[in-house]
This record gives sequence, C-alpha cells and structure tokens, in this order.
Amino acid sequence: MKSQNSPVLGTLFSNFPTGYKNVIATLSLTVMLSGCSDWFEPTISEICETHSEMCLDLSLDARCRHERADIIRLRYNHQADTSEAFKYPLLLAFEDYLVCVEEVQHIEHVKRKGKEATRLKGVMTAQRELARLARETKRSLDPYLSYYHWSRHNDKEAFHRFERYAASNKVKDPELLISLASAQIKTDPERTIDTLYKALSLYKDADDIDSAVYLSLVSLGMDKENYRMAYVWLGVSEYFDEKIPSARRESIGQKFNLPIDILDSVVSEIVSALDNSQFDASALKLNRL
Repeated sequence: MKSQNSPVLGTLFSNFPTGYKNVIATLSLTVMLSGCSDWFEPTISEICETHSEMCLDLSLDARCRHERADIIRLRYNHQADTSEAFKYPLLLAFEDYLVCVEEVQHIEHVKRKGKEATRLKGVMTAQRELARLARETKRSLDPYLSYYHWSRHNDKEAFHRFERYAASNKVKDPELLISLASAQIKTDPERTIDTLYKALSLYKDADDIDSAVYLSLVSLGMDKENYRMAYVWLGVSEYFDEKIPSARRESIGQKFNLPIDILDSVVSEIVSALDNSQFDASALKLNRL
C-alpha cells in the first residue's frame, strides 16, 4: 500500500507583489471558513432550546446521546426539506437509536427509577417513527429508500426499482452496486461480476474499497473454475490488504499450472488502475481471464 503524505501549508506571501498578497489572503480566509462551517451550526442544546419539538419525544438521559443527536441534527437540517432523500439516513439513525435505547432500557437504576420511563418513551418514539417513515417511503423511487425497503422488508417491488436504477448510468455511489451484487451472487454469478466491476470503476479512492469485494471476485472465479481470475484477484487483494497471505495464490498458480508472469502483470495493471481511480474492466480486457 502506498502511503500518502499530508499537505503542508507554507507562508508564501513574501514571494508575491502586494496586490496578489491581498487576493491570496482573501482566498485563504474563504477556504478556512468553508472548511470550518460546522463552527456556525447550533449545538444540540441550542436546537432543543429553540425547537423543543425536535427533542422532547426522545429519551433525555445521558445514554444514547450520540444516536439521539444524529436524529435531532437531521430533523433540524431538513425541517423545510420536501424531498425524500434525507429520510434514508433518518431511518438508519432511528434504527441505531432504537437498538441503543432497547439495550439500556433494561439497565436497572436503583437511585433514579425515572430513567426507565424516559427510555421507554425513546423506544416508542423510534418504533413509531420507523413505521411512519416506512409507510411514507414504501413506493419511493429514491434508490437508497428502495434498497432499504428491499433489505429490511423483503419488498420485491422495491428491489426491482433498485435494480433498474443500479443498471442505469445514473449510479454514482459504488456502495449501491455492492448491495446489488450481494443479491445477484445467489443466482447470477456473471451479472455479479459485471456489477462488481462497475462498482470498482466508481471509486475515487482505492482505500475506500472493502477487501471483501476482491475476495468475492476470487470466490466467483473459483466457483466458475476460472482459476486465472481467482489468482489475479487474490493478487489484488494482497496488495490492498497485507493481512491476506500469498500462499493461497501461489498454491493456485502451481496446482493449475497458470501463466504466473502474465497474470502478475495483469495484477499490476489492475492495482495501478485502482490507485489512479481509472479502473475499467473492458480496457483491462478482464473478460479474457
């Protein structure tokens, strides 16, 4: 894995004419302010003081405060939002919150029994809001919400909506395609490979790719008895995850008498493409493996 050095900002004003100094100073201030926009957001306490309706239906004790804060922040930031996009992260936030309050609800408080009541309120709110949001988004065309209804409620219509979107050229988030591949792998290995290749082409940073993607391609190669494919993707996985030993790849190469030198070159080409956010299965001619 290649290491990346953090950029260092130097004081270069002395090398520029006076007029340019002012421009640079202004631009620097703009960058600083844009990077620190969170400084100007109200705190959770301030939101609850001015918008109590966003907070009072949640448990108020110290437990689960991070999960509660996520919900309050989403409610506040999207209070005038008429779109459905924010409802997916809100559903996930309520799921996390429900898990937390259900766990801590059973903790006995000898001195302060009142804590149990506020946690019960939190459980009831989370259950109610999850049900409400699910009703409101059941037929949504939003791909994330379609994925949610398929993965949580086994909604076949939602899956077909999600699948149609994932097959389009509109997809920008590779994680959506990884989710689709997790369903395809059970019935259609060839489409799964195509979907995973498409997902890899969308990543902007190779460090964001879970090594499970590479290992899934290894398994698909082994299942198809395409040992060249398995060998290549094992090589890629080793490059990005030092915990993966080389012994298995070497064993496959020897057992099936593979053209190791050629396949190692393919591994290098794939790694280079991924490192440079230029992965293209067609350009790399991976269909020839």
